[in-house]
Amino acid sequence: MELRVLIEMNFRKLTTYMLLASITALVMSGCSKEVEVTETSELTSETTTVATTEPTPEPTSKPLRTAEEYRTAGINELNSIPILMYHRIYGMKNSETEYTGGNVDKDGYNRTSEAFENDLRSFYEQGYRMMRLNDFVDGYIDVEYGYSPLILTFDDGIRDVVIEGWNDDGTPKFDPTCAIAILEKIKAEYPDYNVTATFFLNKQLFRNKEEDDRKVIKWLVDNGYDIGNHTYDHVQLGGLSPAELEKQVGQMYKILDEIIPGRYVNIIALPFGSPEAADKPQYEKIFAGTYEGFSYTTKATLLCAWTRSYSPFVRDYNKTQIRRIRAYDNGGVYWDIEDNFKQLNNGKRYISDGDPDTIVFPAADNASGTWLKETYGRKVVEYT
Repeated sequence: MELRVLIEMNFRKLTTYMLLASITALVMSGCSKEVEVTETSELTSETTTVATTEPTPEPTSKPLRTAEEYRTAGINELNSIPILMYHRIYGMKNSETEYTGGNVDKDGYNRTSEAFENDLRSFYEQGYRMMRLNDFVDGYIDVEYGYSPLILTFDDGIRDVVIEGWNDDGTPKFDPTCAIAILEKIKAEYPDYNVTATFFLNKQLFRNKEEDDRKVIKWLVDNGYDIGNHTYDHVQLGGLSPAELEKQVGQMYKILDEIIPGRYVNIIALPFGSPEAADKPQYEKIFAGTYEGFSYTTKATLLCAWTRSYSPFVRDYNKTQIRRIRAYDNGGVYWDIEDNFKQLNNGKRYISDGDPDTIVFPAADNASGTWLKETYGRKVVEYT
């Protein structure tokens, strides 16, 4: 009996040694070729060469690709991101308006349902995929490899969500021409589009019955959408006192906290899109204050603006004045949708590496060492 046990033990040891020797030989043969990809820790100058075989990634990261793969796909996470600003979506055909394209009003703040649906399909076909505004502000961009992030925002709430009733299971019945109905339609058709949007509200909410609005706000956050603050009365903020600013910001946050406690985003779309109060001491009340015992903080504000936003990783990005594209038609000129996307698609668009835990870009785009600014603790990867 003892002899048999001894033989079995020796056999196991021999098998183990042979297995280890095979693994070692395989690893050594697989790491013989190198490529021009470097990993940079934060903003230091230390770099590490990455092998063409699958490298050992960080626990939460995906394997790095080769420089050739990054070049071929045009990966650049220092480039710009379109944040679209919509207002009301009306149930109309483009041919029914007296203005250019899908504009419902002279200045193009409101859009036909036909134009809005066409916008969404066009963005998808151009290789854009949606992401949440809140994630963008946090520097967490989780978009499929080779595609570009797209963010949708809506101000005022009017015609964004129109309730026609409620189904037996408690789900809302939407007017099929309002914004949310079209978004849900597109979501069903394109599961990989990651359809989402942030709705910025005033005290009137979506202007349905208040009970319906409170219920639908809960439904929205349960179904992948976000709710933000557009101030209580939608007034110009520049001439307000600190106390008035606290009321406009804090009272709206307080309403949202009553409806969806802790589930709204601490982001404000500035009324009229203007940072006119930015150089005044009271402007700090937009970012922190207390109204009737309710304390609030704001981590980012949005402008109306006219063009794409900077990547959150670059030096010119300012989360207190995030730029948006006004969603309107103007014959492809003067910063309308067509003009903006033409510029984006001409080498200006952020193209994702597919990993939210890394920031990948051509080394030439940060040649001076000053363009990359904020890494949010992500791994930095440059390629040549």
